[in-house]
Amino acid sequence: MNSPSTQERFAPAMAWAEIDLKAVEHNFSVIKKAAGQQVKVLCVIKADAYGHGNIPIAKLLERRGVDMLGISDLHEGIALRKAGIKVPILMVENTLVEHAKYLAENKITPIICTDELAQALNALGAKQHRKIPVHIKVDTGMGRLGVAAQDALFFTRSISDLPWLKIEGICTHFPLSDKDRPFTLRQQKEFLSIVRDIQKNTSIHFEHIHAANSMGIAVYPLKGFTMARAGLILYGLYPASNVRARISLRPVMSVKSRVTFVKKVAKGQGISYGHRFIASQGMRIATIAIGYNDGYLRTFSNKTDVLIHGQRCPVLGTVTMDQIMADISHVARVKIGDEVCVLGRQGKNEICADELARIAGTISYEITCLLGSRAAKLLKSCKRR
Repeated sequence: MNSPSTQERFAPAMAWAEIDLKAVEHNFSVIKKAAGQQVKVLCVIKADAYGHGNIPIAKLLERRGVDMLGISDLHEGIALRKAGIKVPILMVENTLVEHAKYLAENKITPIICTDELAQALNALGAKQHRKIPVHIKVDTGMGRLGVAAQDALFFTRSISDLPWLKIEGICTHFPLSDKDRPFTLRQQKEFLSIVRDIQKNTSIHFEHIHAANSMGIAVYPLKGFTMARAGLILYGLYPASNVRARISLRPVMSVKSRVTFVKKVAKGQGISYGHRFIASQGMRIATIAIGYNDGYLRTFSNKTDVLIHGQRCPVLGTVTMDQIMADISHVARVKIGDEVCVLGRQGKNEICADELARIAGTISYEITCLLGSRAAKLLKSCKRR
């Protein structure tokens, strides 16, 4: 069910996400410990904090001393500033020249990998009579954004000639940190060599040197880096199975719904569009108020379970826009209004984002982005201190 993501409007929702801010706090503490005292932490809250709700999470992180926040959408950055967030915000993706004035006005630090954006920001700095901080982005293997590694020194020198820009940081990104350790270690070595070369041949000193993503924080050395970027591990999601033995995270999001109808079906009766499920015997079935409109993928048809009364109940037939059906033949006393757990724990059983991601052939944080972005959010808060 599409519904505003506000706690005040939570009660009428038929499908909702519960966001455990205590788990965010726990995960942030784990991240800081893994990064070490000498490394600052940037928490990535782009895409509405991976579907978890960026403003309440940003406020919590700011209270707990986060060094920087990372976004990829200008409008999210502006909304954070309007919500009173004061901590530095880094635009972790490139943006357009026409957006430069909004970055400057809202004190959102951009990454730079084009002369055009640099010139536009420099002109704005001159008008405002203040230096605008920027981070240089270098492509060392991701192939997405960034100045080519061999051009990094020349590009950085050209940016340093712009009097109203302050080169505050330099960064790159890992494409294979979860799959190819030798490649990633070579990438780290190359990037740090580029940084040393720039600092040796210019008067530039980089305050922020960063490359490590969640996987990088968990399993790679951070020597030579001054900051790390924590994304999915902040939300209790593991970038790879071997990370579980290194750090202990708590899932932040649970997704719930309600039973809206209970019925008996006879042997041979078809369920949902296309009758992709045919009852092989008499069954009891619950209709549940969630569907692909809420981010519960149509790919899940006949493949997933939900939890009702703490028991796994197979989803039957095609996932529809607003509803799914589940087999409750083995669960006693299910009635209309009963809570259904789509993602998270109920009783002794749990359905995690990794499980749904494997079924859908995707990654865990696509699951939370899809489910969290559509649902009303109930915040399970933690004490201020």
